[in-house]
Amino acid sequence: MSQDSYRFACRAAGQATDAPRRGAPQLAVGAFVLLLLLITGCRSVPMTERTQFLVLSSGYENNLGVESYQQYKSRYPRTSNEHYQTALTRVGNALKNVAEQDDFAWEFNVLECKQENAFCLPGGKVAVYSGLMPEFKNEAELACVVAHEVGHAIARHGGERMSWNYLTTIGSFGISRCLENATVDDIYALGSEYGVMLPFSRKHEYEADLIGMYLMAKAGYDPQAAIQFWTHFAKTQSSFITAMQSTHPCDQDRISHLSEHLEEARKLYRECKTKKGFGETLRHTGATATPAPQGTEQPKSEPVFDISI
Repeated sequence: MSQDSYRFACRAAGQATDAPRRGAPQLAVGAFVLLLLLITGCRSVPMTERTQFLVLSSGYENNLGVESYQQYKSRYPRTSNEHYQTALTRVGNALKNVAEQDDFAWEFNVLECKQENAFCLPGGKVAVYSGLMPEFKNEAELACVVAHEVGHAIARHGGERMSWNYLTTIGSFGISRCLENATVDDIYALGSEYGVMLPFSRKHEYEADLIGMYLMAKAGYDPQAAIQFWTHFAKTQSSFITAMQSTHPCDQDRISHLSEHLEEARKLYRECKTKKGFGETLRHTGATATPAPQGTEQPKSEPVFDISI
């Protein structure tokens, strides 16, 4: 669905709730609009074939990615550690060659920041914070995380989350205008957060894990490194409640999910003509991250694209 079509649907939903008499007819029109959005905005995710809901074009998402990436690079300088940058470039190019994303203008940069984080914005704009680099024992572990982030971009998770945000906003607006009931509004908001948005975020993490493990295997890196990395990177055992309220699965759930699909990734690895195994060992002697300037804020795009590993 184009941006113009989406805006037309939003106007239709708003007009449906502007009538003096609010009730079933208005709800029916609103429901029709939501159904139209769901039907016309579906595609299949590469590699997993999951059906997803999207109302934004890939070109629009990629442009957002370019703008956001420039903001990050303006706040965090590229690392002076050439060993780190060379490793990321080598790993990134290997993944790029098997990602099959002709519309991506790839970039790979290690940015100086103490945070343990990495991301790939739409359009193939990859960054790994220098604070995370010491956690990698070798290039295969680095490939695990970079491929996970690339998996988010390939699956267009950022656009999907924005699309669902639009849909839940329209639904909340329609219910509020038609029923004028604060309790119903609160129930809808709680249900959409814990029943739709957070579970979708966890589903995205599992899907990015899976796509990432397949990508690293196709690129010639041993997928066993993914299990090893998440095992030693795990901080604490999350409780069920904490996991339910988090947008990310707890570490043990993530490791179990990867282990279930490890043999599939190993098959792709065996089919790869140029195997790299675990790649080169990363050297961390004297590696330090430059803290962000005091008072520096994260770019405004961060809530739109979830960039936490």
